[in-house]
Order: sequence, then structure tokens, then C-alpha cells
Amino acid sequence: MTGLPQGRYRSFGSLLWIAFSRGQVRPQLYWAPVILMGGPALAENLCASSEQRQIIQDFLAENFGMMPVRAARELHMPEAIVASAYSPDQASSTTGDAFIDVWTAMGSLEKVTVLIIKDQDVFEIPSKIGPGEFSDTNSFYNLSHDYPFSGHLRPDLYSSIYALKIPYGEGRVGRAIFFYKPDGEPAFGTLVSGRGPSPSDQQIAKFDEIMAMIQELPSACPG
Repeated sequence: MTGLPQGRYRSFGSLLWIAFSRGQVRPQLYWAPVILMGGPALAENLCASSEQRQIIQDFLAENFGMMPVRAARELHMPEAIVASAYSPDQASSTTGDAFIDVWTAMGSLEKVTVLIIKDQDVFEIPSKIGPGEFSDTNSFYNLSHDYPFSGHLRPDLYSSIYALKIPYGEGRVGRAIFFYKPDGEPAFGTLVSGRGPSPSDQQIAKFDEIMAMIQELPSACPG
């Protein structure tokens, strides 16, 4: 806990709390939340080690066509680490610094399915990716309200972005783009194709262009 006040620490949910005493005659113990400031720079190493890579690849070989979102739960690993172990022909990545480049390129896609996972609940929002702009007063990236998926994003807190192209078999291919937080879990993802009807040739071509663009950007896991 370098740089934090002296005391007893516990974590509850996503907050870190410190215990301190108050009063001189009969001191009492109080718990107070500590706000940890920082963004992606504080993230742990979210690139698979050689040992983790082997474990993940062995698992994927036995579970063909599995997206990181499912594999991570089975392996009990942060999803970004799992995504980093996919083969280069199935995944390309970049850092969260490239959010604007990737988001702007995604605006050329037809309707996608926005995937948001909260605990055990999964939300799917069919929508086109709309434009946005940064707020003048805070760190939010405010999305247009012209489409079903709208709101306020915090791209400064995204540590990595992955484009994934996973064959399912029988001609089906899963295509997705995920935005990961510093803890390795997804902020959200967008599905371009899955096990349902195949997208148009134009949609596939646009996704391939985005994936190729991400491959040219600095990788989230260089080397």
C-alpha cells in the first residue's frame, strides 16, 4: 500500500476502505472509503504469460469457437488476459489510447449488437455505432442519442481494445470488438456476427478493415 495512509485496509466491492481511530479518551474504530485515482496506467499486466498462454490455447483447442467472454469464466482468468492468448489470425489488439480511431472506424458498420455484462446478467442492444464527443467539463465521451446505444463512456479508463474473429464451424464466424478495463474485464463489446444469420458481404468487409487497422496500431501486448 505504498503512498497510502497508515492503517488497516479492507476491500468491499470495488472500494478500498481504511480503518482509523477517533477520540482520545475512548477511541473508536471507523471505516472510511479511500478513492484510488488513476486510469489504465495502474492496470496490472493483462498480457498472458507463456504458461497462461499454453493453458488458454490448450483449453481453446478442446473448446473450438469459444469467445473470450465464455473462456474467461471457465478458466477463472481476467478476460483481457484470455483475449491476449488468441492466435494473431483470430485477434488484433491496441491500447485504450486508440479509442477515437477505433470508435470512428466502427461508425461505418451497419447495425451491431452491443454486449454489456453485469455480474450474471447479459444485455444485448441492437444498434448502429453513433458519433460522440468529449465533454468540456468532465472526462466523459458523450454519445449521440440518435441510436439505441447511447450514453456516456469513459475511454480514458479503457486499457485495451481487441478485435476478434473466431471460426465457429459450418461456415459461421464470430466477429466482435471488446473494450477492456484495467482489471481485465470488459466495459462492453460489440458483436458484428455470431451463430445467427451471416452479415452482409459489406459488413464483413468493413469489419475486416477495422481489424486490419487495429493490427497497424500499437499492440496492447507488444512482442
